[in-house]
Amino acid sequence: MRTNRKHKVLTFTFDEWDKIEKLADRCSMKTATFIKTAALKGKVFVIDLKENHDYVVALNRIGSNINQIARIANETGYIRPDDLARLDEFKEEICRTLSETYN
Repeated sequence: MRTNRKHKVLTFTFDEWDKIEKLADRCSMKTATFIKTAALKGKVFVIDLKENHDYVVALNRIGSNINQIARIANETGYIRPDDLARLDEFKEEICRTLSETYN
């Protein structure tokens, strides 16, 4: 038996437990994992990326561009000022896309 663990027994009403199970299922998590995550992080966020296809495509495109800049910077040991400006533009585009998607 592991000695670096603390066990705690929690008691829930049937209604509370039903709600927890439903939330865990919506998150595709085991009930215990959901409870631990909620307790440690305060909230559990579920984002269905299938419903946000345009957002995912935009982030993938931005990520590819950032990776190209990073590859050149790693190869040369230098990043050009115009690449820094492009990174700022990418950051703004990510913020704009997030705002449009989730507001």
